Amino acid sequence: MAQVICGVVLLGGALAGCGDDASSTAEEPSATVTVTETPSPSPTPEPTPSEEPSETPSEEPSEEPPAPTEVPQSYDDAVERFDALGQEPASYRRFQTDTDIYCVLDDKELFPGCELGERDGAEDPEVCGEALTTKVGRLEFQDGRVQPVCNTDTIRGDMPDVLNPGEAARAGDVQCLNDLGGILCISLSSEAGFFARPKEYVVF
Repeated sequence: MAQVICGVVLLGGALAGCGDDASSTAEEPSATVTVTETPSPSPTPEPTPSEEPSETPSEEPSEEPPAPTEVPQSYDDAVERFDALGQEPASYRRFQTDTDIYCVLDDKELFPGCELGERDGAEDPEVCGEALTTKVGRLEFQDGRVQPVCNTDTIRGDMPDVLNPGEAARAGDVQCLNDLGGILCISLSSEAGFFARPKEYVVF
């Protein structure tokens, strides 16, 4: 009869036993836990806002100062109006404006001057005195100065040229400008002039 020797071997804290037929209890393997780190998603970089190109302010074209609206009171004021026109006057001996002012600048029998419309004369009893009318209806260049005429006659003739607003005309040393709803005329030799429009006139 074979002896069964049982021994107890303490190895690393593990207990091994002996039994019949020398069957030994195998040590159960410990479960291995594998931890897989899931990589954290990389933060998506926010797009860097692109700088909008600064708009270069476009230079606005300089505007010419508006022409004065006051009636000229002197020869120098009148010359400034003609200079602002920026063009040479047309060569007209006779013309008519849009406000029914009729002018004769060059005629052998008439003084250079302009006549207001039949009903547009300027009331001026002081100037007209004992004339047949109390209205100044015509202004003429006589002997180097402007003479208001309280007229009952007319200088109007057939087929005059048309002087539109903003246009000028010249004959001899007299030039006129259709301006401010009336007519502005000067004598370049005597430096006298006038402005006239319906029911109003100025002499300088």
